[in-house]
Amino acid sequence: LTRDFMKHVHMLFAVLTIALFLYQFGLVMTGKSGQWPNKGLKIGSHVIYTLLLITGVVTLMPLIKLIGIPHWVIAKVILFVVAISANIKATRANALPNQAKAGMLIALVAYVGIVMLAVAKPMNLF
Repeated sequence: LTRDFMKHVHMLFAVLTIALFLYQFGLVMTGKSGQWPNKGLKIGSHVIYTLLLITGVVTLMPLIKLIGIPHWVIAKVILFVVAISANIKATRANALPNQAKAGMLIALVAYVGIVMLAVAKPMNLF
Protein backbone atom coordinates (compact mmCIF):
# COMPACT_ATOMS: atom_id res chain seq x y z
CA LEU A 1 0.00 0.00 0.00
CA THR A 2 1.31 3.42 -0.86
CA ARG A 3 1.70 6.21 1.64
CA ASP A 4 -0.75 8.41 -0.32
CA PHE A 5 -3.40 5.68 -0.25
CA MET A 6 -3.00 5.23 3.52
CA LYS A 7 -3.11 8.99 4.01
CA HIS A 8 -6.44 9.15 2.15
CA VAL A 9 -7.85 6.22 4.12
CA HIS A 10 -6.73 7.93 7.34
CA MET A 11 -8.43 11.16 6.26
CA LEU A 12 -11.61 9.18 5.49
CA PHE A 13 -11.64 7.75 9.01
CA ALA A 14 -10.94 11.24 10.39
CA VAL A 15 -13.98 12.60 8.54
CA LEU A 16 -16.09 9.66 9.77
CA THR A 17 -14.90 10.31 13.33
CA ILE A 18 -15.82 13.99 13.13
CA ALA A 19 -19.21 13.18 11.55
CA LEU A 20 -19.92 10.66 14.31
CA PHE A 21 -18.87 13.21 16.92
CA LEU A 22 -21.17 15.86 15.44
CA TYR A 23 -24.06 13.37 15.53
CA GLN A 24 -23.31 12.57 19.18
CA PHE A 25 -22.88 16.27 19.94
CA GLY A 26 -26.38 16.87 18.58
CA LEU A 27 -27.83 14.06 20.71
CA VAL A 28 -26.22 15.41 23.87
CA MET A 29 -27.14 19.03 23.25
CA THR A 30 -30.79 18.07 22.64
CA GLY A 31 -30.91 16.05 25.87
CA LYS A 32 -30.77 12.59 24.29
CA SER A 33 -27.23 11.72 25.40
CA GLY A 34 -27.81 8.10 26.39
CA GLN A 35 -30.11 7.25 23.50
CA TRP A 36 -28.36 5.40 20.68
CA PRO A 37 -30.52 4.26 17.77
CA ASN A 38 -28.83 0.85 17.88
CA LYS A 39 -25.90 -0.92 19.49
CA GLY A 40 -24.16 -1.28 16.11
CA LEU A 41 -23.53 2.46 15.98
CA LYS A 42 -21.87 2.39 19.39
CA ILE A 43 -19.65 -0.55 18.42
CA GLY A 44 -18.99 1.02 15.02
CA SER A 45 -17.66 4.18 16.67
CA HIS A 46 -15.02 2.16 18.50
CA VAL A 47 -14.07 0.40 15.27
CA ILE A 48 -13.71 3.76 13.51
CA TYR A 49 -11.52 5.11 16.33
CA THR A 50 -9.30 2.03 16.14
CA LEU A 51 -8.96 2.18 12.36
CA LEU A 52 -8.18 5.90 12.56
CA LEU A 53 -5.28 5.17 14.91
CA ILE A 54 -4.00 2.23 12.86
CA THR A 55 -4.04 4.15 9.58
CA GLY A 56 -2.37 7.11 11.27
CA VAL A 57 0.47 4.93 12.54
CA VAL A 58 0.93 3.21 9.17
CA THR A 59 0.95 6.58 7.38
CA LEU A 60 3.57 7.95 9.77
CA MET A 61 5.94 4.97 9.75
CA PRO A 62 8.25 6.35 7.02
CA LEU A 63 8.48 9.71 8.78
CA ILE A 64 9.12 8.08 12.15
CA LYS A 65 11.96 6.02 10.63
CA LEU A 66 13.56 9.22 9.29
CA ILE A 67 13.20 11.72 12.13
CA GLY A 68 11.47 9.95 15.03
CA ILE A 69 8.06 10.84 16.36
CA PRO A 70 7.25 14.51 15.69
CA HIS A 71 5.96 16.47 18.67
CA TRP A 72 2.74 17.36 16.87
CA VAL A 73 1.92 13.64 16.59
CA ILE A 74 2.27 13.22 20.35
CA ALA A 75 0.01 16.24 20.88
CA LYS A 76 -2.59 14.83 18.45
CA VAL A 77 -2.61 11.46 20.23
CA ILE A 78 -3.06 13.12 23.63
CA LEU A 79 -5.90 15.28 22.29
CA PHE A 80 -7.47 12.20 20.66
CA VAL A 81 -7.44 10.34 23.98
CA VAL A 82 -9.02 13.37 25.69
CA ALA A 83 -11.68 13.67 22.96
CA ILE A 84 -12.59 9.98 23.01
CA SER A 85 -12.64 9.80 26.81
CA ALA A 86 -14.83 12.89 27.15
CA ASN A 87 -17.06 11.70 24.32
CA ILE A 88 -17.60 8.25 25.82
CA LYS A 89 -18.36 9.65 29.28
CA ALA A 90 -20.74 12.24 27.83
CA THR A 91 -22.77 9.69 25.87
CA ARG A 92 -23.29 7.23 28.70
CA ALA A 93 -26.89 6.65 29.71
CA ASN A 94 -26.21 7.66 33.33
CA ALA A 95 -24.46 10.96 32.48
CA LEU A 96 -26.13 14.01 33.96
CA PRO A 97 -27.19 16.53 31.28
CA ASN A 98 -24.75 19.27 32.35
CA GLN A 99 -21.89 16.77 32.69
CA ALA A 100 -22.67 15.35 29.25
CA LYS A 101 -22.68 18.83 27.69
CA ALA A 102 -19.41 19.74 29.41
CA GLY A 103 -17.86 16.49 28.18
CA MET A 104 -18.92 17.20 24.61
CA LEU A 105 -17.49 20.72 24.80
CA ILE A 106 -14.19 19.28 26.03
CA ALA A 107 -14.24 16.80 23.15
CA LEU A 108 -15.04 19.63 20.73
CA VAL A 109 -12.03 21.65 21.89
CA ALA A 110 -9.82 18.56 21.57
CA TYR A 111 -11.06 17.83 18.03
CA VAL A 112 -10.51 21.45 16.99
CA GLY A 113 -6.95 21.16 18.32
CA ILE A 114 -6.41 17.94 16.38
CA VAL A 115 -7.64 19.50 13.14
CA MET A 116 -5.45 22.56 13.69
CA LEU A 117 -2.40 20.36 14.24
CA ALA A 118 -3.28 18.24 11.20
CA VAL A 119 -3.35 21.35 9.03
CA ALA A 120 -0.32 23.13 10.51
CA LYS A 121 1.96 20.17 11.33
CA PRO A 122 4.29 22.39 13.37
CA MET A 123 7.76 20.89 13.55
CA ASN A 124 8.79 22.78 16.70
CA LEU A 125 5.73 22.44 18.88
CA PHE A 126 7.51 22.16 22.22
